[in-house]
Amino acid sequence: MTDAIDPTHDEAQAALQAFLNAQEFEEMEAALDEYPLLGEPEFEDAVDKLIEHAGAMGDAEAVLRFQDRLDILYDVLDNLGATPLEEAVEAFLNAEEGTDSDAIYAQYEEWLDSDGAAAFLESMEPADPETAQFLAEKRATLAGLRTG
Repeated sequence: MTDAIDPTHDEAQAALQAFLNAQEFEEMEAALDEYPLLGEPEFEDAVDKLIEHAGAMGDAEAVLRFQDRLDILYDVLDNLGATPLEEAVEAFLNAEEGTDSDAIYAQYEEWLDSDGAAAFLESMEPADPETAQFLAEKRATLAGLRTG
């Protein structure tokens, strides 16, 4: 796509609405499948302009909503071409503790029950103490789920 995104165009409007409605990774992934426009640099530029405009208008809620969706979109785009093991570990890391982690484990058990998943988590180097604590908790949760 070489032209700027025209927000009056129906396809762009539908893509923006799908982007805003996607609150989870899987929803954004489906939106990107339906509207490849979401993966174009021009779309990111348009969202950045919307964020700037919302900020200038003092609409902090809109800024946060746009930025949250942009973060999810970046995660989806970063995950394109990931191996099944990487996808499984990513989903597990994003899962809330408790029943959400259990459900993700069940969904990706083939990969998460492997030594490769544990090794992948062990190889992750935390950037700060908070991330180190988070990874330690996730490693312990995975170990508990693997032992049953």
